[in-house]
Amino acid sequence: MTAFVTLLLAFVAFTPSAVQAAGGSKSGGGGGGGGGGGSTVLESRVTGYITAIDYVNQTLTVGASYYGTGKLLVTSATKISLNNVNGTLSQIKLGDWAEARYIWTTKEATKLSITRP
Repeated sequence: MTAFVTLLLAFVAFTPSAVQAAGGSKSGGGGGGGGGGGSTVLESRVTGYITAIDYVNQTLTVGASYYGTGKLLVTSATKISLNNVNGTLSQIKLGDWAEARYIWTTKEATKLSITRP
């Protein structure tokens, strides 16, 4: 039983705060009105060459995708820049260099910065 409690405490100590943050109040203490709080979105980054594009399903893969880690969903909310100019998914090509930000849980791209010589 002691080993289980120690393991549980170690897990909680090393779990990212964004995962632990679900629920709770975001008000600054004292007084009322804090409300239900929310959860923090865990945003991740990946960089590499575009190795796959599916224009129909609006997905692309950045780098070598191990277990689907680099496969991202591009939505209308995704901000795309191509050589520092606003761009669209249809302008992205295989072999382009990409720096991507995405929501870890949904793999939805929030920002794609594409550079090409």
